[in-house]
Amino acid sequence: MSQTDDAVLELIFNPEAQGVGFEAVAQSVQDNPVKAIDPELLDKLKSMEREAVTLAEQEDTDGALAILGKCIELEKGYASAYNNRAQIYRIRDEKEKALEDLGHVIRLGEGQPKVLRQAYTQRAILRRQQGDVHGSRADFEMGAKLGNPFARNIAVGENPYAKMCNQIMMEVMGRELKGGACASDNK
Repeated sequence: MSQTDDAVLELIFNPEAQGVGFEAVAQSVQDNPVKAIDPELLDKLKSMEREAVTLAEQEDTDGALAILGKCIELEKGYASAYNNRAQIYRIRDEKEKALEDLGHVIRLGEGQPKVLRQAYTQRAILRRQQGDVHGSRADFEMGAKLGNPFARNIAVGENPYAKMCNQIMMEVMGRELKGGACASDNK
């Protein structure tokens, strides 16, 4: 996709932004360095996270929370552990704790688009559940800009400009298909 295509999509997703396209968001994320974590510690943290995820999948959320808490104690700047812990809090319906952790992820996650897109999308879901329509929409848009397909579908589906554009595109494509079918019938 070209920069022009990105700018058009940004205008559709967020008409108020005026010229701040996906490239600008991606560039701002990529320009900020990830907090350097000792490689040995990082391996240990990732291993602990995998163990926590396994426990959560087995519905042992207490065990998973304990392990993720230890990850955070070992490295307070490790955004991924906060993200996973927020997911478990969401499962347990502890929304305020989840929102607090997601705030940490968004502050710590610079340079980590995968972590950020998950955090923004999770926070959008929580905000929607709490009735914060504007906050939810803004977070879905950020999740979409960072590459979350679920967030993109929601952002497009809720944006009136995107709906109108989608409707026009469907009409044009429908006419093209009908035109193409007629042309082949004449052969």
